[in-house]
Amino acid sequence: MCLKSENSYTKASQKAGDIHPIVDHKMTLLIAAGAAMAANCEPCLNRIVPDLIEAGVAEADIQRAVEIGQFVKDRPAAIMKEAADVLTGTNLSKISTSEGCPAKAMEAR
Repeated sequence: MCLKSENSYTKASQKAGDIHPIVDHKMTLLIAAGAAMAANCEPCLNRIVPDLIEAGVAEADIQRAVEIGQFVKDRPAAIMKEAADVLTGTNLSKISTSEGCPAKAMEAR
């Protein structure tokens, strides 16, 4: 099978000069903030948020970016919990992560 590096639509559009970049510095930082959340990278987020503020990005936009990153991280985990519940009879999807590690509760017994 032959893989093309660009499809014909992309080539035609770029030749026509109709494509203008929309990802500027602020957008790049917002993407990075969401990715930092999704990757659980606190050092990354500690670096990116001040850069966003310095760049003049609205607080609501920063919040939305990290909320999206958190959703992207959490949703697959929630789906796996639901699947495990069905397959094994557990109640993982009903357990709050704030309840702590189940192993700690077992130590108290």
